[in-house]
Amino acid sequence: MPAGWVVPIPDGLSTFEAMAIGTAGFTAALGLEALARNGTTPESGPIVVTGATGGVGCLAVDLFAGAGYRVIAVTGKPEQHDWLRNLGASEILPREAVSLANDARPKPLLPTRWAGALDNVGGATLEALVRGTQTGGNVALCGLVGGADYRGTVMPFILRGVGLLGITSSNTLMPVRRRLWHRLATDLRPRHLAEVVRPVRLDALPAEIDRMLAGHAFGRVVVDVAAG
Repeated sequence: MPAGWVVPIPDGLSTFEAMAIGTAGFTAALGLEALARNGTTPESGPIVVTGATGGVGCLAVDLFAGAGYRVIAVTGKPEQHDWLRNLGASEILPREAVSLANDARPKPLLPTRWAGALDNVGGATLEALVRGTQTGGNVALCGLVGGADYRGTVMPFILRGVGLLGITSSNTLMPVRRRLWHRLATDLRPRHLAEVVRPVRLDALPAEIDRMLAGHAFGRVVVDVAAG
């Protein structure tokens, strides 16, 4: 592997912790930094995290809450509400409450409900998030599980000054990678990593994949290739 592709594990993180955080935690941290850099602070108001039981989502709930934000977690898995609250969510909304999927002619603006969001879903969820973000707020977009299309309107951008921030983990420059991984080992270190991650043996991976495809997965899975 080319040396320029490799990020050294920072002091304070084990190899297991680095893999438990992984690209998901790195992406969540990129979103947090982007929102803060563009003026969305804990004092601005609540932050929505969509897809909250997924790898990026659950670590984002942990990171944002640990950084002092009030987190609204959005999920379609009611059985994981207590788990999300334990990670730091102050409020939980069903996924249909933050979506315009069933609205053929949505209003260009919705009542403001949050200061910003980290969106793992895209599509009709992104449409609702942008329309409901307060003046000067920001939405960081890092996923498209709900679709790549965006039925947008310019109104939130020109009337409320909402910012739409693209988050890319794959094209992040190496100096940023090193700095952010250092933060993930220090001030942004996830507080509930043990509750987020489950180690499994390699021979258990097919069952985990089936669980994911059936929509029952949550959190992070780390494969222990040395086990049994």
